[in-house]
Amino acid sequence: MNRRLVLPGLLLAALALAGCSTKTDGTANPVASSGPDTSSSTNGDGGGGNGAPKVSRPLDPAKLKSDVCSVLSASQRSSLGVEDGTPRTTSAGSSCAWVYRDDETRSSRVDIAADPNTDGLAGIYDLYAKGGKDQYEYWEPTEVSGYPGVYAATKDFRTQGQCKLLVGVTDSQAVQVFTQIGSGPGASDPCPYALKAAEAMIQTLKEG
Repeated sequence: MNRRLVLPGLLLAALALAGCSTKTDGTANPVASSGPDTSSSTNGDGGGGNGAPKVSRPLDPAKLKSDVCSVLSASQRSSLGVEDGTPRTTSAGSSCAWVYRDDETRSSRVDIAADPNTDGLAGIYDLYAKGGKDQYEYWEPTEVSGYPGVYAATKDFRTQGQCKLLVGVTDSQAVQVFTQIGSGPGASDPCPYALKAAEAMIQTLKEG
């Protein structure tokens, strides 16, 4: 009997901005769930002039570049229900993938990577403003533990278990958090999983 993936204590919640048509490993471009609450979204003038919010309390992004798998501690991995991370290299740069332990198919994972755009969220907002609005099926600004973010995708694969969240940790550095959930409730509502992983990542960066 297949076991269903359950993330204990969940209260809310690849790696490029190009779309994809199937649920596969690698570069997918999922979008936000209707579940996350965006009532507290940050909408400041930001660095790009296109509505990108500024990061008022920048974090040190060194771990994201030197050892991205270290951004989730052992206790956080236990809480999230994921295995130890596996480094990955993609066209977007280095990332780390954590497989959810309770999915026997091993098709459920979360990936975290430093976004290659050197202008942080401002650069992402600029891309959206320069013709991207008609290409995105979903664009939802939000906050993650007080840091500005956006759920964004050119294709909506939420019902296929995919979600991508971009979070600004400095004005020049954003982080991509991508989830692909293959079974259980997250298979139709994956964005809460991305949110929880992003919150854990921010906590690790705050602690240095």
